[in-house]
Amino acid sequence: MASETQSGDRGRTTDDRPRRPLVTGRPLVNGTPAAGPSLELDPESPASNLLRESPRPLVSDPVSQTWATLLERPDVGQTDRPVLVQWVSPESPAPSVHYHPTTETFSALEGQLTVVRDGTPTRVSPGDSVTVDPDQAHTFRNDTDETIAFSARLPSLRTVKGLYTVWGLAHERGSDETGTYPGPGPVHSLAVAADLSDETTMGAPLPIPGGCWAIVEWVTRLAGVSGIDETYFDVSFWDRHVEQPEWGAI
Repeated sequence: MASETQSGDRGRTTDDRPRRPLVTGRPLVNGTPAAGPSLELDPESPASNLLRESPRPLVSDPVSQTWATLLERPDVGQTDRPVLVQWVSPESPAPSVHYHPTTETFSALEGQLTVVRDGTPTRVSPGDSVTVDPDQAHTFRNDTDETIAFSARLPSLRTVKGLYTVWGLAHERGSDETGTYPGPGPVHSLAVAADLSDETTMGAPLPIPGGCWAIVEWVTRLAGVSGIDETYFDVSFWDRHVEQPEWGAI
C-alpha cells in the first residue's frame, strides 16, 4: 500500500535524513506517561498517516500490547461497518478463536499479518486483504519480530465498544507491583462477552443452549458488574489514559 501524501504534513523533514521514530501510546497516570508498553511509529508510514487523519484518538490495551484507532464508523454515515486500524506488537498474544454471523475483512498495512481461518494460517502482506466468512472460526497474530499494522472491517460498532470497554477497564485497574497489567478480570470480561454474544462467539461453532448467555448476564449483573460501557467510547477517556502522538514534535 502506498504511503499517502498530505500537504503541510507536520511530520516531514526538509532533507533526506532518516526519520526519527515517534514513541507514543504509553499509559498515562495523572497526565504523565507511565512505565508500560509503548508504540514506535514511522511518522510517514501508511498506518501513521491513517492515525494522523483519524477523527478518533489512539487507544490501547496494555495487557495485550495492542493499539488502535477507529477510522470509520457507521453511526455517522461514513460506512456500513466500522473500520479499526490496529498495531500489534511481537509480544501480543493471538485473540481466542472466535466467529461472527457476518464477514470480517483484514487488510495488512505494515508488516505481515497472520490470519488463521479454520485452523489454517494465511500470511497477509501490505496491500493485500483476506475475508473471514460468516460463522468461520478465526483469529489473527503477529508472527514477526516487528510491530505490524492492519485494518479490520468489524461486524458492528458494538464490537468496537466491547473492545474499548475491556481495554479501558485494563487502564483503570492499572498495573500491579511488578508493572504488569492484569486486565479487567474474568467477571467483567464475561459481562462484555455476554453483551456481544449474538455477534461474537468464542470457540468453534457449536450449538449453545439458548439461555446460556442470559444466565451469564444475570449472574454478572447480580454481582454488580456491567458489560459494555459507553464511558470507554468517549474521546476524553482515552486522552486521559493514553499518550497521544505529538506529530509537531518530530
